[in-house]
Amino acid sequence: MRYPYSVERKLLDQISANDHFVFTTDLEANITFCNDAFQRVYQIVGESVVGVNIDSLFNAADAGIIKDAIHQALLTKSSVPLILKLKHPGLNTSDSFIQYEFTVVNDRRSYPVAFLLVGKTAAASILQTNTPSVVSTGGTGISGQNREWFREIADYMREMMWMSDHQHQINFVNKAWLKFRGVSLENESGNGWMDGIYSEDKYKVTEEQNMAYQSKLEYTIQFRYRKFDATYRWVEMQGSPMYTHLGDFVGYAGTLQDITNMKELQLQMNRQKEMLEVSKVEFAKFTKIAQRINVVIILCDPGYRITWVNDSFVKLTGFPLREVNGKEPIAILAGSETASDSLSKLRQAIDQGKSLRTEIVFYAKNGNKIWLDLKMETLFDKQGNIIGYLTIQNDITKKKMTEKDVEEQMAHLKQISDIASFELRHEFSKILQILQTAKFQQNTLQGYQQILLDIESSANTMNQAILKISDEVSFASTSNIALNKFLLNQAIEEIILVDDDHMINKLNSVIIRNVIPNMTVTVFDNIDDAITYLQGNPTLKRKIFLDLNFMGRNGWDFLEEYEKMNQPWPVIILTSSIDHNDYEKSKKYSNVTHFITKPLTVPQFEELSALDEASPVGN
Repeated sequence: MRYPYSVERKLLDQISANDHFVFTTDLEANITFCNDAFQRVYQIVGESVVGVNIDSLFNAADAGIIKDAIHQALLTKSSVPLILKLKHPGLNTSDSFIQYEFTVVNDRRSYPVAFLLVGKTAAASILQTNTPSVVSTGGTGISGQNREWFREIADYMREMMWMSDHQHQINFVNKAWLKFRGVSLENESGNGWMDGIYSEDKYKVTEEQNMAYQSKLEYTIQFRYRKFDATYRWVEMQGSPMYTHLGDFVGYAGTLQDITNMKELQLQMNRQKEMLEVSKVEFAKFTKIAQRINVVIILCDPGYRITWVNDSFVKLTGFPLREVNGKEPIAILAGSETASDSLSKLRQAIDQGKSLRTEIVFYAKNGNKIWLDLKMETLFDKQGNIIGYLTIQNDITKKKMTEKDVEEQMAHLKQISDIASFELRHEFSKILQILQTAKFQQNTLQGYQQILLDIESSANTMNQAILKISDEVSFASTSNIALNKFLLNQAIEEIILVDDDHMINKLNSVIIRNVIPNMTVTVFDNIDDAITYLQGNPTLKRKIFLDLNFMGRNGWDFLEEYEKMNQPWPVIILTSSIDHNDYEKSKKYSNVTHFITKPLTVPQFEELSALDEASPVGN
């Protein structure tokens, strides 16, 4: 018998099933269709039942239940399915029933034309206690009518919504979905919607959907999905299984949400978490190195309050970290001889977020005066916000004392120069004048003339010697005592650091600029980039600080390639290695001038700046 109304695939499966009893009636309760299973259970096989009233097939009680349902549906015009509990005709036990789902069949104008009843055998024990014969489902299951209602409502929703059939093939997406994708429903039907999934995510989506479908479980999947403008957005797809009131699985329904902003925020938080972990590691490395160098290091927060100091600070000032934590360095260390202009420069640099280098007088906890060469760097995050200040202070008290002694010696030498210039030279000038006068007189004694010539020659020689002494003393009084460092600044244009430890490179850069403020420092963390740079810039006057240990190509590989370039610029090995074999091996490279064990310190670099006090390779 052919089903006379529009039919879905799921209903066709139920009609052909042996455990589903399907029949329809017109508005007067006359049979218009029944499947084979229904005919067998009601023992009407081979008989035509079309047009037969239900009174002829059902007992009076069950027929009354059906007619009441028809009357209620026509009266209320409700499309909400009902559950009808009818006596099983083939079983005599009092607790055997067929549970029917009663729904209205509408035409295209939504007018009722028939009633569909789909039943399954159900024992009374699995029904609710005291369940009446007619039950309004109240939405606890989903029928064809409910699915149509879902489609209508979904098109008004701003959220993307979808529905699939019992084989989990998409058969509906709402207007919000189609607007997001910029396609038609035909494109998305079946598995067509999966064409928009990012290629790397498609396998995961398919696997997770199949696993959920096999067990008819809810699922939530996140993946990248192509939008109408060809961009990919992160979306979250949620699916829930749908069942009829008889417990038959009919498909999935769910939502699709654009979660790109949330995903990007989550990724950003993960990156920040990773950066925080890296920062902890790097800070641990920094503090380990900072504790070993001989310069004072102070870390401050954006308010220029101390958060950390190294051991050199404690040794020099006598203040432990617990006493200075959270306080301004100026408030603790400044004293009566701290120049106000130095303090003004420091505060101005803090306010403007700039770097500063100056010499300043601070005081230790015991009141001793300390001269410091202070270098302050402002620390920024990637967005340009100030996150703190790094201050490196080198104790130059001895240097200042030495400069004072030198100034006193220079003053003494100038006095000697004055004596040589005015007193001795004046007296010798008079002698020369007398001799010149005597020489032009008519003198008959030839031997006397010769003596005068000899005296004149000796006096001229002494006069020249005095002039040379005066010139030397004048030069010494006007020359900088750090002449070697000045010449170094003029001699080289660049210092190159080749090391794969970013924290070491940062500290070494600060140390170099602490000694030579305007020096260009170029940093490379791998050998190949350094070699390429040197090949492209062969004429810059430079010195190269090279680490030996790298992941992959190492410092020895660098030296082999650098030797082939025939560049004259020296290489200083700066390494954590204490292996004597490395020291000996470095001697065979002509460009290597020094072999130094990490860490590099300010005094060490000041000695290196002249390149005559450190220990060169081979000595």
